[in-house]
Amino acid sequence: MAKIKLKRHSFRLDMTPMVDVGFLLVTFFMLTAKFKPQSDEPLQIQLPVAIADTTRLPDANIATIEVGLKPLADGRVDTVIEFGLSNEKDRAPVYKPLNLTDPKTGQPLTDAQLAMKAGVVVTKATLETVVQQSRLQNPAMRYAINADSAITFGTINDVMHALQKYGATRMNLVTMNKEKR
Repeated sequence: MAKIKLKRHSFRLDMTPMVDVGFLLVTFFMLTAKFKPQSDEPLQIQLPVAIADTTRLPDANIATIEVGLKPLADGRVDTVIEFGLSNEKDRAPVYKPLNLTDPKTGQPLTDAQLAMKAGVVVTKATLETVVQQSRLQNPAMRYAINADSAITFGTINDVMHALQKYGATRMNLVTMNKEKR
């Protein structure tokens, strides 16, 4: 007689209890873990103070960019940027593209009048023009940024980007001396 083969059934393992144990372990570790508490105080940063006196600048081949605040009649405050050159012979070619006019007559300023202007008020857009012109006129020009302490970083960043755009990487930041404070 022939043997009858019994059908083999595959082995089945019920995974439900193992998944339950896994989730219980994850829940246990989440509930018992201690996280580093967030402090309510902001990060304490010690700002550097200049030891050297940076208010003394060279007499020649220096362009100063002064950034200050000017109070307006309605109580608001406006940021003013003034660009000045130490070399009189460089002033007229650098200031010429600004098309400056005499406030009394409204006529454009002559080269002699431009050479007498130690500094001119510029906007962020015209700052790039005078930086480019000053670099073309005198490639050895150095730049000094003299800013009020209340000026925002964004304004100083815009000034530095205008300088870097035209390769003016020789710049000084004028700071207050530690002893004079």
